[in-house]
Amino acid sequence: MSNTINHLPTTLLKLPVVLTPSAWNESVHLEAPSHIAEVGTRLGDVVLEAYRELRLQPDATQIDFGIYRFPPNADRSFGREWLELKLHRIDAVPGNSYLCISLRDEKPLYLF
Repeated sequence: MSNTINHLPTTLLKLPVVLTPSAWNESVHLEAPSHIAEVGTRLGDVVLEAYRELRLQPDATQIDFGIYRFPPNADRSFGREWLELKLHRIDAVPGNSYLCISLRDEKPLYLF
């Protein structure tokens, strides 16, 4: 992860990252994790991929991206499935900008 993060402007790394409830449920949540670390790994995968895309398009306000992940029900019999996501750079009131990860077809969370 450090290689990706080292190439991002410091201002982008300081922005909080939020996920919509639907994006969280589809990309991070597991119904019955065998260990809580699985949830942490899934969250790390989503944020890392968002940062990778942001590094390629640092001035974009919306970036389509995706990840391969096991479904939330942890059924691994069909392998990993592709999940389409979108990264939104929300420039709210001065000093309150943030990154929001949503499912590709949903609107971002507006916190301010």
